[in-house]
Amino acid sequence: MKTLSQFKLSALALTISTLTIPSVTLAQDNQNETDAQDEQYETITVTSNRRTKSLNEVPMAVTALGSMTIERANVLDIEDVAGMTPGFSISTYNPVTPQPYIRGVGTNSSSVGDDASVGVFIDDVYAGRAGGFRSDMFDIQRVEVLRGPQGSLYGRNVAGGAISVITKDPTEFFEAKVKGTLGSYNLMELQGMVSGPVADDINGRFAGSIRQRDGWVDNVYTGNELRDQDNKSFRGKLDFDLSQSADLILIADYAKDTLEGPGARSVTHYDEVFGSKYPTQDEIDQVDLYKEGSTDREIFGLSANLTVDLDEHLFTSITAYREQDYYFFDDLTGRYLRDAGLSLMNDASETSKQITQEFRLQNLTNDPFEWTAGVYLFNEEIERLEAWDSTKMYELQGVDNMSSRGVWDAANETDSYAVFGEGNYRLNDNWGITLGGRYTYDKKDFAVVASGAPDLLGFLQENYQVAKEKSWNSFTPKLTVNYFSEQGDMVYLTLSEGYKAGGYNGIAATEQAAGVPFDQEKARNYELGFKARFFDKALSLNGAAYFLDYTDLQNFTTDIETGEVRTATGDAEVKGIELDANAFITDGLRMFATYAYTDSEFTSFESDASVVGNRLARTPEHSGSIGFNYQWLFDGGYTMDWRTDVTYQDDMFFSVANEETAKTDSYALVNSNLTWETMDGWEFSVYGKNLTDKEYIVHSFSLTGVGFAIQGEPRTFGISVAKSF
Repeated sequence: MKTLSQFKLSALALTISTLTIPSVTLAQDNQNETDAQDEQYETITVTSNRRTKSLNEVPMAVTALGSMTIERANVLDIEDVAGMTPGFSISTYNPVTPQPYIRGVGTNSSSVGDDASVGVFIDDVYAGRAGGFRSDMFDIQRVEVLRGPQGSLYGRNVAGGAISVITKDPTEFFEAKVKGTLGSYNLMELQGMVSGPVADDINGRFAGSIRQRDGWVDNVYTGNELRDQDNKSFRGKLDFDLSQSADLILIADYAKDTLEGPGARSVTHYDEVFGSKYPTQDEIDQVDLYKEGSTDREIFGLSANLTVDLDEHLFTSITAYREQDYYFFDDLTGRYLRDAGLSLMNDASETSKQITQEFRLQNLTNDPFEWTAGVYLFNEEIERLEAWDSTKMYELQGVDNMSSRGVWDAANETDSYAVFGEGNYRLNDNWGITLGGRYTYDKKDFAVVASGAPDLLGFLQENYQVAKEKSWNSFTPKLTVNYFSEQGDMVYLTLSEGYKAGGYNGIAATEQAAGVPFDQEKARNYELGFKARFFDKALSLNGAAYFLDYTDLQNFTTDIETGEVRTATGDAEVKGIELDANAFITDGLRMFATYAYTDSEFTSFESDASVVGNRLARTPEHSGSIGFNYQWLFDGGYTMDWRTDVTYQDDMFFSVANEETAKTDSYALVNSNLTWETMDGWEFSVYGKNLTDKEYIVHSFSLTGVGFAIQGEPRTFGISVAKSF
């Protein structure tokens, strides 16, 4: 057996041990270090600037996770990616509506009239609706997280940043893999993949994942268990080699989720309001709900990616269709406020369909000037039926057959068009300059019919019918100057802007509020970054310092006195530092860490002056991760791989009001995975997540001074067996 325990550089070990701010990302697997390291760790290239390049050649803040990291770290979805990326957090009101935030910017609503501030792309296709991208992450080539406004090359609504998920392509040779997992709470998971030639000049790939797990939260009122999961995801790809210069990839994907009580909320701060502790207060695995809630969702997508090599140029056409149907029901307050005569339930069903078309042309010559230009077309239709129901309040007062259920039947159609371009000119061997821009036009046709008895909590104050239309447009430039040293290290300075269209409040309490659009959102980013390698490339250290100036940042707030859901815009400033590092301590030992410091503040807020000076919602001041990966090589080609990481998140508010009752305290999660791999394609893994069984909150809101929180997942273990062919 080879222990691989000799240090490559004693000086490197001393450097790592004395780093005062551990700051490493998993994104740096792309270093061509030594031959031994190349065998053990995958090489990652990124396409964040629409060209295939090494991560250290790209002058922007990017975190990239390769397929090996995704598998060894047990990355199941976008939430797991957030814990491994500096400056990236995610909040989940409901599993079908995840809310990603990058550098303090995201969207806290899923109304038909608004959009996300962080764009998510699957195989270069924009996923317009929240939840349209949240499915089991399997058979993935890599995930790229681009931090900061991406106003030139990427599609709509990337004021905060972009997340790009790239799935694995068909292969020219046959390969297959099947993997089964058993784990805590009766987890049963089966994943499979098969790839290879289908016919002459046609290669195919099919992958599927089925995941079932029992719940871990007890409803003491009914005796049932909540947070059950039943997820199914499938993807098929066909790669047509049309000619020596043309290639067409067709992709179809489908996902279906059935969840029981996914939004089950525990109660916090109850004793501070009512003078005594509620029996299930602060209990992570117990709730007290009248109705348990459920979620059903289906996602379907088709895309065609055509590339044509025109000798000195490359033409790309991406045509795509995506649709999503989902329904959810949540008992938001349960029995906790029955003594106060309060109750609130929320349910919604939504259907969304989108068509996108992107054309790109870029040069392929080895000239000092590289350029990319294109046009982008987007159409989306959404229909949503949503209700906020406080009828139970009548029953608590002894009054039967009375309704307090407001219903909003809303629809929105969005048409968006954009032209964009970006050029990079190498002035000499050291200096380069990038100039780009994007002009975007958005138009929304919005309609809503609000009906039902005005609810007792004020969410609906009058019946009304509204139909409106409005357009917005913006030009978002980008300028980058970068310097490469003789050793290949880089320093860059970037000025970039991002934009998100305005919109409408789809659950407004009054006709007046429903008919008034909110303004478009703008972001201007000033960023100074570096990417450096030391000790014969054994240590990679990347960093960025930035200042973000946001204008008309869109927020959805609830008036504490009336219950009305309001749209409000405010100006904000965000200053931050992001660091990441990756170090090969020995031939077998790799250490990594990330760190982000985010100082956010509202400088104005149109509907509530008291918000000025508050931190942005869902934005921890400090966050980071640290861990190691050790690989043993045994005679006969056997390997053992052990990965352990710790992710940390500082305290964070879930509302712009910075209420203590809608907040999560700081927490750290410990995860570990041990894998044994044989020469004949067998893999045996044991893993644990949240090993210290830390209790933490992933979403919370406040009502009457009481907090209603969705708890994060408890400690879980699992074993996996996989076979590759």
